[in-house]
Amino acid sequence: MDKEELINGYFENSLTSAQLQELERLYSTDLDFAQQLDYEKELRKALKSNERNEIRNMFNELQPIKQANEKKKSLVVQLRPWMMAASIALLVGICSWLLLFNKPNQSPEELYKIHFAPYENVVHPIERGVEIEDLKTRAFTAYENEEFEKALVLFKELNTKSTDSYLQFYEAIVLMQLEKHEEAIPLLENYIAVNGELKERAQWYLSLSYLKTKQLDKSKSLLMQLTRQDGFKSKEASNLLKELN
Repeated sequence: MDKEELINGYFENSLTSAQLQELERLYSTDLDFAQQLDYEKELRKALKSNERNEIRNMFNELQPIKQANEKKKSLVVQLRPWMMAASIALLVGICSWLLLFNKPNQSPEELYKIHFAPYENVVHPIERGVEIEDLKTRAFTAYENEEFEKALVLFKELNTKSTDSYLQFYEAIVLMQLEKHEEAIPLLENYIAVNGELKERAQWYLSLSYLKTKQLDKSKSLLMQLTRQDGFKSKEASNLLKELN
């Protein structure tokens, strides 16, 4: 495995113990390798922080609108792009292209494993060390700790008590992580139908659930929409679409 593959594998959490040891050895002995790994770590950290701020601002802007229009069932929100996200998208797109086209004729199951990763918690940040009291904090803490069975119970309870539509989105991601795609699909479909605030992200994950359940025509249709929208995961959607065709 070359250095680029080691770095890609590190961020995909796919390295074996031996490969992790090799990565650690290179990090301590190869200055260029260490700088590249640190650079990509910082890019991803910046993206997470930047996106969290963007979406927090978006929700803050939506709150008075939602209060004034409680009877409305849909809300269309355009998320403006940011430069750091574009940088990450470019890196991910290049890596995805290399990975996909060096391994032709992959099955839907293999393609799903390559592209699926749980979406970051960008709507309810958890402050470590703060006493956990409210249900939403408990749900997102379980989500961030990858305690998905526990998170599922909490999100299901939340969805019966809260009108925040993004909770459906996160419950669906938990269901996908637990391989319960038949339950995740209607949640994502409904969230998209009401123009949820994270609609493009829901389209990406729904396309992956369709892929996993071998509903390839539906998956391709959503991937084409994402590609045309030129927003979230558009480059990765384009690469995946080429592989499926």
